[in-house]
Amino acid sequence: MKRFTTAALAVLTALVMVFSLAACGEEKTVNVNVLDKGSKTEVEAKVGATVSEVLEKAEIKLGDKDETEPAKDEKISEDTKEITVKRYAKVTVKMGDESKEVELTGGKVADAVKKSGFNTDGCEPDVDNDKYLDDGMVITLIKGTKVTLTVDGKTTDVPTKAKNVEDFLKEQKVTLGKDDEVSEKLDAKIKDGMKIVVKRVEYKTEEKTEKIEYKTVDEYSDSMAEGQEEVTQEGKDGEKTVTYKVKYVDGKEAGREKTAEKVTKEAVDKVVTHGSKSEASQQQEQQQPQQQEQPAGKTIISKENFPDCDGSGHGYYEITYSDGTTEIQTY
Repeated sequence: MKRFTTAALAVLTALVMVFSLAACGEEKTVNVNVLDKGSKTEVEAKVGATVSEVLEKAEIKLGDKDETEPAKDEKISEDTKEITVKRYAKVTVKMGDESKEVELTGGKVADAVKKSGFNTDGCEPDVDNDKYLDDGMVITLIKGTKVTLTVDGKTTDVPTKAKNVEDFLKEQKVTLGKDDEVSEKLDAKIKDGMKIVVKRVEYKTEEKTEKIEYKTVDEYSDSMAEGQEEVTQEGKDGEKTVTYKVKYVDGKEAGREKTAEKVTKEAVDKVVTHGSKSEASQQQEQQQPQQQEQPAGKTIISKENFPDCDGSGHGYYEITYSDGTTEIQTY
């Protein structure tokens, strides 16, 4: 039993060695990411080769203090997909007459400024904060211009190196829409303490149904006495569809302009008829005698008026005909 176990182990060890040798001969694609260059290189690497050997094959040289991930002496496995190269850099950070040396591996300008320990309030480096460090780089901290920016409901005080408003907005990654409004001209020079307000402007088209109020028209009739009036036609409101171009600033309505309107229901005027007949005209009508049929063969010789003395407008006529007869007509 012991002999069998020893033999089995020998066979198993031999098989592992065979498979290991076979695996070591296989190649796979590995991405090499050099941070300071911001680029990736694909290289065919043998499984089992060290990271240093793969970088040498890719013609990427390492400095003594450069670091890699995985480590330089680590071997490539089937699971290895990427090698990251982090460059060592010794840089100088200056502020006024004072300077400090900082050492970092795989760091950026912002990392070096932070490690320097300088009080950077109101200051900005003369190199982009997101730039990877180069050995021997000199970073100078300069007092930046401070601008108050209001956009999308937020107000912040921002130090900037921008020369004009347009560059400042690009620096702050503020994208302007075609109708957006800026409180300063885009070519205006940046000044310390400047306040820049960006208003988000949007135009929308809206339709509304609106009432057309009826009008009241006055008419006059001499068939009615003065002081009398009567509604001879009732008024009715109409309707119209009105189209507006509506301006919204930061989501709130800031104005509207009428662009079109269409009447969908005509309004009906209210007509009020007023009497125009005067009191004198009424009295004159009352005083005129009713025309009576003249008897055949007779003509009126005279017609004498006898009004009442009380001023009531009443009285009578005494009519004399050609045949000598008389007649009394009251009024």
